[in-house]
Amino acid sequence: MVNSRNKKHKRRKDNRQSTVLQHYFLTYFTVLFIPLLICSLYYIRMLSLLSEDDSKARESELEHAAVLVDTVLNEFEYLGDSLAANLQVNSFKRTKEVFGYANTYKVYELRKSLPDLYLINQSVFDYFIFFDRSETVINKTIAYTYEDFYNLYLHEKKYGSYEEWYEHIKNDDCSFGLMPMEEYLYKKEQSINMLDYTRPLMMPDGAGNGRIHIYLEESVMETLMPAIADNSIQFITDASGRLLYLRNGNPEKPWTAEEMHDFLGGGVKTPETGSWQQEVRFMGEKYMMLSYFSGKSGLIYSMLLPQKVINDRMMSSIMILSLFILLGVTVGLLLSYHMSVKSATPINDILNQVSQVTERFEGHQNVFSSLKTTFNYLVSTNSRLADAIESQKPYIRNAFINRLIFGSFIKEEEADKIAEHIGFPCAGRVYGIIIFRFHLISESIREENLQLMSSCVFSLLEVIERELPGSLYTNLGDEQVVLLLNMPEKEKLYFRQNAEQMVLSIKEAMPSNISEKLFAYGGNEVDRLDQIYDSFHNAAYMFNNESGQIENAVIWYREAAGSIPVYPPQDLSVKLTHYVTAGDGDGLHDLLEDIMKKYIIENNLSVYLQHMLLNELQIVLFRILGRVGMEEEEYRKYYTGLEENHNAALITQITTTLNLYKQVCDYVGRQKQLQDSEVVASAIVSYIDTNYGDCCLSLTSVADQFGISEPYLSSIFKQTQGINFSTYVEVIRIDKAKDFLKTTALSVGDIAQLVGYGSVNSFCRAFKRVTGLSASEYRKK
Repeated sequence: MVNSRNKKHKRRKDNRQSTVLQHYFLTYFTVLFIPLLICSLYYIRMLSLLSEDDSKARESELEHAAVLVDTVLNEFEYLGDSLAANLQVNSFKRTKEVFGYANTYKVYELRKSLPDLYLINQSVFDYFIFFDRSETVINKTIAYTYEDFYNLYLHEKKYGSYEEWYEHIKNDDCSFGLMPMEEYLYKKEQSINMLDYTRPLMMPDGAGNGRIHIYLEESVMETLMPAIADNSIQFITDASGRLLYLRNGNPEKPWTAEEMHDFLGGGVKTPETGSWQQEVRFMGEKYMMLSYFSGKSGLIYSMLLPQKVINDRMMSSIMILSLFILLGVTVGLLLSYHMSVKSATPINDILNQVSQVTERFEGHQNVFSSLKTTFNYLVSTNSRLADAIESQKPYIRNAFINRLIFGSFIKEEEADKIAEHIGFPCAGRVYGIIIFRFHLISESIREENLQLMSSCVFSLLEVIERELPGSLYTNLGDEQVVLLLNMPEKEKLYFRQNAEQMVLSIKEAMPSNISEKLFAYGGNEVDRLDQIYDSFHNAAYMFNNESGQIENAVIWYREAAGSIPVYPPQDLSVKLTHYVTAGDGDGLHDLLEDIMKKYIIENNLSVYLQHMLLNELQIVLFRILGRVGMEEEEYRKYYTGLEENHNAALITQITTTLNLYKQVCDYVGRQKQLQDSEVVASAIVSYIDTNYGDCCLSLTSVADQFGISEPYLSSIFKQTQGINFSTYVEVIRIDKAKDFLKTTALSVGDIAQLVGYGSVNSFCRAFKRVTGLSASEYRKK
């Protein structure tokens, strides 16, 4: 019978424990699973949006590239027009024998009049003027005959002989505008792919085939176009469908210009204006074709993106999401079980104790007794929490007294609540501050004996804690320990006497050779916590007013018997000189406002002392004028300003003098802004090197930071560094990204944020553009 009852009780207990564990497990798992589910749904939604945004971003990149290329073509057109309108060019194109003795000076004069390409546009490879009558090719640096130009300098590779090339130059009609990209042989040894912008040279009689050729390298064109994706194609056509530029993103399977001509002639739609998207088939594969028609230049910019790459990227994202969901569910199950066991165990222990007690005793009274036992158990099991809370009280007490002495409490009620929380009595009490200071050794030696000083301070803190347990005190540093005394209001008359007894007991508990160097300074007694700030400052005021109390246990604050005027301290001239010569207008404004308020308005100085202050201010001003290196005319202006008000009212003279300080400070500030461009550029480079991780770093933000205009910043940066601002920022960021890729395991997304890119796509395109490799390829290299 007994065994049967025990088994039944055990089953009940196991069921109860299992039920508690299940409830906790379901609760924790639900709490962990719901955010995971929400994040997964959000991630799926973001994938679809990112796919759309990626397409829009590439359209935007294509449009931006079109703007850049159009800008370059506009510059080419301007350069061609300026060369065609050049007086020397128009005079020279009529000349036939240019290398004869009588005409050689004309070659020199012509080259001298031509523009320097480096100063005009560094993106241009070079320009050449072909003079048909004299059969010469001339630019700023060279002058060749047609044959020498072909053999020694530059020609299209497709012309295998000079005769073929000459036939092309003499007989082919000269088109106006951008020509398809060709492969050129440069100086007989280097092959270069270049685009050719052609502009005819018109003769008065309409005869002749003279022309201007301006060349753009393929590498420059690649920097203007968007970063090319793997297996993708970029190309540019004109309004007639002629292929001008082709770039292939698949080095293993390069597409030829002939294949692209067949593709373009196969009925592919092109936009009449703006952007256009369409799915096309090319070489047996599906592509997404993005096109943009530039109404400015009449060119069509296009790119082909493999549909397989787009789909693979989406599938890889979904696979990563599935893996994270599986991992999250697994971790959630394990974490939920662990937390459930940890939470259910104390509850089951309590239930077991209640069950054992109620089974051992009968009746309501015994049940209440068991509950009391259970609550005591709860208190004991939570002792660690209570100990943790108790261990924080010293830090709270230290912060509390620091807020009291520095007056950071806005309302007394706030201070009262904290005092009640830390067990500091505040009802019907009187307070006062005692500041302990050590006078051990001279100032010059004290810096070499900081360890000795620290030992003395720690010894004092230990004695205060032992002699006055529960009191509030803090170490302010600089050999100062602040003690807050708290006594019942009925002992206010004996406050100082009791305080001196406490100070004496503290000194007696310390070694005599240390205590005799310890001085105590006392502030006035106050009745409220928000007045302790005044008591502290009154005690500190006594540091320099020890006369008559040096032998006392406490040097107490004493209010002055009469009204003694306060005159500005000796360092006034030092502060004025510092602020003015540094061009610190804000600091000078605050100092002058303090002088006017503290020594003229509130202190009510006598007329005699006001005259002394005026004379001192004017003397300091003249000394400053001699230091800032003004021109005599500028110096005379300030001197006249004082002289004109010599007979004015005293307050007017003081005000005029203070205003002259502000004017001199403004003058110094303006002079400091006129710094050398190299110094400014060097500071800008340092600023970029320090703040490259700021995604908002731009020409505008840096110009605002240095207080200069954007064109001026761009000009001095290019002049001193030899590179434009945006290119330098990009190079610095990519260099930092290289270091992170090689030396850390951070993800590409984290590195993109660290080096200042707002999106991973922007970072990857920039990295590929600068290094020629993707970030993952560079890390594996």
